Amino acid sequence: MEEALRQYTILNTLSRLPRKMLSLKGQENVTEFVLHELCHKNCFNLEKAAYLIDNPDFNCLKGMAGFCSIEAYRPDEDIWNNPRSFSTHMQGAAFNQKVRSFSHSSMRKDHTPDEAIVHLVAQELHLENPGYYSWDMKHDNHGLLIYERHCKEGDACDVDAVLNGLSILSFCPIF
Repeated sequence: MEEALRQYTILNTLSRLPRKMLSLKGQENVTEFVLHELCHKNCFNLEKAAYLIDNPDFNCLKGMAGFCSIEAYRPDEDIWNNPRSFSTHMQGAAFNQKVRSFSHSSMRKDHTPDEAIVHLVAQELHLENPGYYSWDMKHDNHGLLIYERHCKEGDACDVDAVLNGLSILSFCPIF
């Protein structure tokens, strides 16, 4: 019964994301909002995660957003109700800024396996015991979410819907 409730909570969170994203039209940091929502305890319950995009055509692997639970925006407050305050907070979030400043030449272009990419990025971002999810995106981009793996009950390690949820990041504008 508890697992069914957890799945319902995740699906409810995911189903509301597109509408919330539309409320931020013109906002450049939609990715930070979406990642924050996906990592929240009501969704995939991640303590630390980095989202990157690898684009072989432009020869770049670029950090898009980072989430760290100890730097999270007022955990019990809805980030969508005050986007300006959340955005200001994320500009000062050290891990988010570290991820956003990550830049490397495309490793997919050289056919580097995901495990090697994850190792390099995790080392650079100081992620311990990294787990990851990767998926193909439009325009031959490749999404990569690297997170600190804890594998407790209720963590992303136990959720089948993670890739479906992460694919929502693919619809965020890239700046």
